[in-house]
Amino acid sequence: MTRNTTFTVALLPLDDRPVNTSHVAALVRAGGARLLLPPAALLPSKGVPGDTDRLAGWLVDAAGESDALVVSVNQLAYGGYVASRRTTHRVDHAFAALDILRGIRADHRQLPIAAYVTVMRTKDADDAGAEPEYWARHGRQFFTLSGELWRAEHGQESRVEQAVAPIPRAHVTDFFARRLRQHALHLGCLDLVVDGVVDRMAIAVEDSAVEGVSTSEREWLQAWVRRLGLGDRVRCYPGADEVAAVLTTRALLEHAGRQPNVAVVCADESGLDRVARYEDVPVRQTIADQLSMAGVAVTGDVAAADLVLAVHPPHHDARDWYRWPLPDGQPETAGAARLAARVHELVTAGRPVTVADVADANGADPSLVAALRSRGVLDRLAGYAGWNTAGNTIGSAIAQGSMRLLTTCPEQLAEHSRTVAHRFLEDWGYQSSARGTVLASANAADTADPLQAAMVPLQAATVAGLLADRLADLGPLARRFRLVPHSVRFPWDRPFEIDFELKQRADWVDPQ
Repeated sequence: MTRNTTFTVALLPLDDRPVNTSHVAALVRAGGARLLLPPAALLPSKGVPGDTDRLAGWLVDAAGESDALVVSVNQLAYGGYVASRRTTHRVDHAFAALDILRGIRADHRQLPIAAYVTVMRTKDADDAGAEPEYWARHGRQFFTLSGELWRAEHGQESRVEQAVAPIPRAHVTDFFARRLRQHALHLGCLDLVVDGVVDRMAIAVEDSAVEGVSTSEREWLQAWVRRLGLGDRVRCYPGADEVAAVLTTRALLEHAGRQPNVAVVCADESGLDRVARYEDVPVRQTIADQLSMAGVAVTGDVAAADLVLAVHPPHHDARDWYRWPLPDGQPETAGAARLAARVHELVTAGRPVTVADVADANGADPSLVAALRSRGVLDRLAGYAGWNTAGNTIGSAIAQGSMRLLTTCPEQLAEHSRTVAHRFLEDWGYQSSARGTVLASANAADTADPLQAAMVPLQAATVAGLLADRLADLGPLARRFRLVPHSVRFPWDRPFEIDFELKQRADWVDPQ
C-alpha cells in the first residue's frame, strides 16, 4: 500500500466530542495536513468507556502511517475522559497502557510523540452525570472537603474532620483511591518523558480551584518536573479539551520548521493577575504555559511578532454562562471597547491577531463581540475563542492563530475562516446566548434535564433558529457562511455542548 504523502497526524482523542475530534480535524485541514482519528465505533458517546484493547491496536497501526502522534492517556488507559473519573481499574492496568507507547517508540524511533493526561476535578455540584454515582448526593460536600484538605496540606487552619463527617467513609476512600491511582499514572507519564518515549507531555488540570486537592496534586507533580529537569518538555497547567488542538498545531509548526514569535496584549494588564473561574493560577501563568506547550516563542515586541494574542481578562465578578439564571448586575464594558480598539489598530497595521476572551466562564463576553463587530474586525482575525474555561479558550486561540500562519492557498484560508466563524457562533451565539433559552426551559419545567429524549429534536430546531439569528448579527461572517439546515445537534444529549455545520455561501466574493 502506498503511504499518503500529505503530512499526517494521528490523534487518540480525549473523547468523541467535536472539540476533541472534528474541530481539531478542521484546523489540521486549514494547515494543509491530514488528521487520523479512530473509527467512531471505538469512541463511544456520553462517557461510555471505549474498548482500550482495540484503541491500543488502532494506535499501533496508526503510528505506522503517521508523521506525528498525539495521544490522550485518559483514552488509552481508561477508554475516555469521563471513564477516567469513574474507573475502578487498578494502577497496573493503566501502566500496561503506558507500555503501548513504549512499544510504539521502540518501533518508530524518529516519530514525534506528544501525550496529555488530566488531573481529575472535584466538581462543585450534586451531579453524577460525569462523576461516580455518589456525586449525586455528596458532590458539594466533596468540594468543601477538598478545600479543607488543601488548607491542612498548606499549614492553614482547617476543618477537615467537620467537612468529612457527612460523607460515608466508603465514598471518601473510593474517591481518594481513584485520585491516588490517577496520581501514580501521572508519575508514570513523567517517566515516559524521562525515558524518551514521549517528546512532550501536557498534564492538564481540569476544573479546579485555588484551594483544592487538584492544586496540591499539581504542585507535587511540578516538584517532580523541577527535580527531573523536565520543564522544557512537561507542563502542568489549567485545561483539558483544548490540548489536542494545541499539540496537533505544534506538530504542524515543527514539520514546517516554524516557531512563531507571539506577543501578548491586554487592555487591562492587572487583569492578567486574576484567577479565572475553575482555575487555580493567574491567567498570566495559564497564558505562559499554553504558549510553551504550543511550541511558540514569546516576544514583548509587537512589531517583531508573527502573531498577537489579544486577551480579554477575567471580570472582577465573572459570570458563568452555564449557571442559569445569571446574577443581576451589568458587567463593565470599557475594557472590551479598549481591547477592540487595540485589535483594530493591530489588524489595520497588518498584524495577525487572535483573541482569547476569558472575561467570563462557559461563554463569550457579549460586550467584546459587539465591540469587535463595531470595529469591523470579525472577519479579519487570525483566531478567536471564548468558551468554557480560560485554559480551554487560551489554548484554542493560540492553536487557531498559529494555524493561520500555515495556510498557503485559498482553500486552506476558507477552511480557517470557517473555524473562526464557528467559534464566534458557538462561543457567543450559543454559549452566552441561545443556550440560555434551553436552560430557561429547564428551569421553567423544574427539571435538571432539559434535553429529555423526546425533547432533543424540538430543542435542536429551536436552537437552530436562534443560531441563524445570531449568525446574521455577525455581519461579514454571515455574508460568507450559512448554517447548514438540520445540522444542529447535541452530541451528548445535554445543553453544555453543541455541534453544527457552516458552509461557505456559493455567491460569496472575497472583498479583497
